[in-house]
Amino acid sequence: MRNIRYLLKDEYTADSIAEDLKVQLEVNRMNHIKITSVNTRNEVIVSLPEGNENLEEVVESFMSGYKTGEILE
Repeated sequence: MRNIRYLLKDEYTADSIAEDLKVQLEVNRMNHIKITSVNTRNEVIVSLPEGNENLEEVVESFMSGYKTGEILE
């Protein structure tokens, strides 16, 4: 597993974006991902399994309009 921390734009809240991402992944039948919101830092942490490029692409596409940056862990 690897973690990606998405730093959000100020106009969005971490809880709201995390819930929306969970819904999007459920629609795509990709609901086996751990998504954590951190309101104090206004970021969403997504734990992705290694080697699943389709899943990473879906998450990256969704988060592209909400993030100011990302940190790979």
